[in-house]
Formats: sequence, C-alpha cells, structure tokens
Amino acid sequence: MALNIKALPANHGDCFVIEDTSDGYILVVDCGLKITYQNHLRKIVQKADTLILTHIDEDHILGAIPLIESIPESFKLGDIYFNSPELLKYKVSSGNISVRQAKQIDQLLLDKGINCLGLISEQNLNLTSNLKLHIISPRNCDLLELNKSKFDEDSKSANISSNNSFNNVMELSKQKDSYLSISSDLVNACSIAFILNYKDKKMLYLADAHPEIIADYIESLGYNEKNKLIVDIVKLSHHGSYKNISDRLVSFISCDTFWISTNGGKSRSKHPGPSTLAKLATKVDRNKNCVLTFLFNYSIEEIESRNGCLMTCEDKQTYKVVLKEQNEVVWL
Repeated sequence: MALNIKALPANHGDCFVIEDTSDGYILVVDCGLKITYQNHLRKIVQKADTLILTHIDEDHILGAIPLIESIPESFKLGDIYFNSPELLKYKVSSGNISVRQAKQIDQLLLDKGINCLGLISEQNLNLTSNLKLHIISPRNCDLLELNKSKFDEDSKSANISSNNSFNNVMELSKQKDSYLSISSDLVNACSIAFILNYKDKKMLYLADAHPEIIADYIESLGYNEKNKLIVDIVKLSHHGSYKNISDRLVSFISCDTFWISTNGGKSRSKHPGPSTLAKLATKVDRNKNCVLTFLFNYSIEEIESRNGCLMTCEDKQTYKVVLKEQNEVVWL
C-alpha cells in the first residue's frame, strides 16, 4: 500500500499522475500538451478515476483533448473537475489562454455524455480512505471576475520569464516580491490548488496559483509565521516562476522538498526563476531537516544550458541545497 506521485514530462507544462496502490485509484492533475498524452500519459495509465484540469492555460489542458477523444475505446474516465467555459461562459480567445481549446473540451465531454464539475476553495474531495484533497483556490469572487473578463483574439497568459540577471543567493533572496496583481493575472489566480492528504503525509499542490491567494487561505486556516503549515512536498506554482511566490507565503510554510515541473520554458518564458530558489533557500522553514531539496522532472543541465545557472555550487554548499532530477515520489 503506497501513494505513487509522478511528474510526467510535459515540456513547459504540468501533468501529474497520483495512484493509491491499495485499490488502484488514479488521480490525474492536468494533461500538459497533446504530445504529453500521446508520448507519456497514455503509456502508463489507461484510466483516471478523477481528472482535475486546474485552469485554462494551454500547457495544462491541451493533452486532455486526445485523452477525451480516446474515451471509452482506449481510456476510461471517472469524475472530471474543470472550471470550464461551459460552467463560467468565458469569451473566446487564442494564445496561451486557451479558451477555444477549453470550449473544445466542453464539447467533447458533452458528446461523450460526461458531466464536468467545478471546484472552489473550502471544498473537500475524499477520493479513497487514505487520499483526500482540500481545495485552496480558486475563490468564488475570482471566478466571478474571470466570468466577466473579455479575452480578445490576442490574449496571452502573463509573462513568467525568469529574472535574467544572476546574482548570488543572498542578493537574489533580498529582491522584492514581483507577483502580478490578481486582476492582471486572473486566469492563473483561478487555478485549482489544493492540499493533498495521504495518511500522515501532505502535499501542497499549487498549479499556477497566485501566492497571496494561497497565503490568505493558509492564514485563514490558522497558520502564520509562528504556527506554520507543515507539508512534505510543495509543487511550486507556475514552474517556479518568480512572479508566483511571495515572502509572506514562504513564511507560512514548513517544508524541505519543492517540486518543479518544467523543461526550462519556451520562447522568452524561462523558468524556474533563480530568485524563487534563493527565497526558499534562505527563508523557508525546513521542518528540522538541514537539507533543502528541489526536484526537477527534466534534466537540470538542459535547463541551465538554456536559461543559465540556477544556483552556484558554492551557494548550494553554503545553504545546504540539493537540485535533483526525480520525476517520482512514493509515500508508504
């Protein structure tokens, strides 16, 4: 009996497969791009008891199109949770904010007779006797604002390029927070983020969520700088973007392992941001562990060859940080 958590290669996107081996229950969170499904997802699972599409960015939902098209011949689907255009009546757009593709998913689900459900903060999903999710975001007020939004044909998701100038960890950690306002980053602010509970283990899964929405909710649960939320893993928001982290959020968390899903990004979008790693290396409570570990589902060498050094060997030694290529975690 164990929980297997896999971060599949999804290029610059996300696709996580979580299996409770006690009964074979499979939770899939996001589907990356179409090639993510074709080259990876369909080769390791042929069903999802629950599928969560966290938000409408292309690098999270495009892989769901061939997945749904293959139902029921090649893939079996139970419940799907997606704050979709059909639920929220988004306007049509193109670009990285993939409303058109999300509408295609809506139509496919309708054609297949599959009901789609939404998720908002404070909901609980009891998936198995040991596997439970507590939903942190989106807030209903942000979904309402998203519903009012008017995407045009040139809509793009917020730029998440990493800070290009590289300094040492201490200098980077002192940089002011750079997160966008919620109103200017509404699609990501409406990401489905959650606390995953398995037996005595916890994972904070942040999708592309806004750091202050997460911090507000964690604080509402009674956590703060003195009484921190203790988790075993944090799946960092927006592939480790420096625009999706805040000092306040970091101060509320106690964790020694942070997971980053990315191949380094695409075009001018580069991730993770070195300042994200620096803030965590210097400021996060490590829950009594002296070593802080960053897990990557792609080659660190390839990411650094594209984007530059993430952290010097001297800083890794000074701050006891390990950068590790690992795409699977098993909890017993």
